[in-house]
Amino acid sequence: MEQKVGIKGAAFGRTTLQIIAVLTMVCDHFACVFLNPEHSFFFFEEGLNHTIYNGFRIVGRLSFPIFCYLLVQGFLMTHNLNKYMLRLFVFAILSEIPYDLAFSGVLFNWKDQNVMFTLLLGLVVLSWLKHFEANWMAEGIIVLSGCILAFFLQTDYSWFGVLLVVVMYLLRNNWLQQMFWLSLLIFSQGGIEVYAVFALPLCYFYQQDKEEKRLPRYFFYVFYPLHLFVLWGIHYCAK
Repeated sequence: MEQKVGIKGAAFGRTTLQIIAVLTMVCDHFACVFLNPEHSFFFFEEGLNHTIYNGFRIVGRLSFPIFCYLLVQGFLMTHNLNKYMLRLFVFAILSEIPYDLAFSGVLFNWKDQNVMFTLLLGLVVLSWLKHFEANWMAEGIIVLSGCILAFFLQTDYSWFGVLLVVVMYLLRNNWLQQMFWLSLLIFSQGGIEVYAVFALPLCYFYQQDKEEKRLPRYFFYVFYPLHLFVLWGIHYCAK
């Protein structure tokens, strides 16, 4: 993949993207747990509460496309795909209870699965796409199967999340087409999701830097369920 630089040579490394994705994700989840107008933890005026809530959710739209992009980069660079998938699977399972507690208030909510399952499905689809390269019919069946599975499992972001990963991968060598189709896919979701398009420039200016200081490998895997559990715990104790 060609390297890209931004204005005056500026570029985003993997660690920078990870930090942006994590911070914007926390903004989104904080809003969902504490600022939801239907059961707000903070008692602002009604109009102000909606404004603050929507503001945090808009910022949070940046996180998922960045995580998808990092997943694709990880897929392209990993030396052990099976371990990569196993890590996602294990932490998807471990994250489900904190996810359900934070967003549903119950130990198990079978109607909504956490985003790690979506990323795992996206990774599995990519592994099969690589196996059936140049076979358009097989690739179409693989992508459709992944989207259908995400839909029926009711994972966070559902088929849209899997398709976002696929488009990033298939068009990784044509940035103009990639940005166009990703933007079209995002805008097709409508509503607040359209703000996710602002994550694309950050991904566009990604540049691998081997000398960059990396976050620990398991940082996000541990942080995801841990921050959900903390948010739930604070909300539960303050009720």
